[in-house]
Amino acid sequence: MHIIAVDWGKETRKRAAYAFDPTLACISRLHFDGHFASLHAFATQLPGPVLIGIDAAIGFPAESWRSLRSTTAKRPRHFADFLCNLSPPDRFFEPVAKPAEWSPQRPFIRPPRGKWSLHAFVEASRDGLHREIDRQLQANPMFITCGIPGSVGSGTRALWQEIVALGEKQKVRIWPFQGLFADLMRTATAGSPVIAEIYPKACYGIALAYALPTRLLPLAKTKSKVREQTIARLRESEWLANEGVIIDDIDAALANEDDFDALMSTAALTRLLLQEAPFDSADSIDPVAEGGVLGAANLFR
Repeated sequence: MHIIAVDWGKETRKRAAYAFDPTLACISRLHFDGHFASLHAFATQLPGPVLIGIDAAIGFPAESWRSLRSTTAKRPRHFADFLCNLSPPDRFFEPVAKPAEWSPQRPFIRPPRGKWSLHAFVEASRDGLHREIDRQLQANPMFITCGIPGSVGSGTRALWQEIVALGEKQKVRIWPFQGLFADLMRTATAGSPVIAEIYPKACYGIALAYALPTRLLPLAKTKSKVREQTIARLRESEWLANEGVIIDDIDAALANEDDFDALMSTAALTRLLLQEAPFDSADSIDPVAEGGVLGAANLFR
């Protein structure tokens, strides 16, 4: 199985990817133009099953999903059905600036400059800004596009728009809405990559732990010294030596946090594959609305 892990963001120039090639047993930097369509086209050319892990939310809070689904003319079976096969509501991707404007039909939030209240938006959404996995992983509200450190809404919004633009004719299968990971990969064919959500903070612990399961491992990745020490620790990992995997092209990961996250995420997913650790479990996902984070089944709760 080929593995690609992407550190995603609003701007294409800030997106970075690393890949694991099973024939070479090598993790290396993947050069691409930052667009999902290009990444998808590359993945469809690889032999055998391909996993694309993307650092952006792929799911919808259950509290808000029921309202979104009820106002859709063709009732989607699950979130991936909504994203790939249906036209989103008018202005769905147009962010709101005031709590009173928020709705599941316009979920993205661009707070006004100056003083604003996250709590007010949470109240207006009736606590519909978080998924359960976001709470477990201590992640930011998924729809906030700016205004707080580490906001993920702008990247998520961009990814959803690019998936919608790809169209239903393209062969995209999105975990976990179309099956558990093992089932998806067992039935995967060349030209039909599996797309899944990943979370770098979860991947750090998986890639570096002596044994699995493990705990969340926050890292000050913006500091070059931390990146340098972490990559050195990864390259000395026992599991990496035991599996005979080499890591190539680390210069970019040392130089910036985007490539660093892509490298660490690829390493984590590669470890799960080679050590036959669970990528998911039935109790760690919501296959209808919220989705999940690949690999989170290996983290202590």
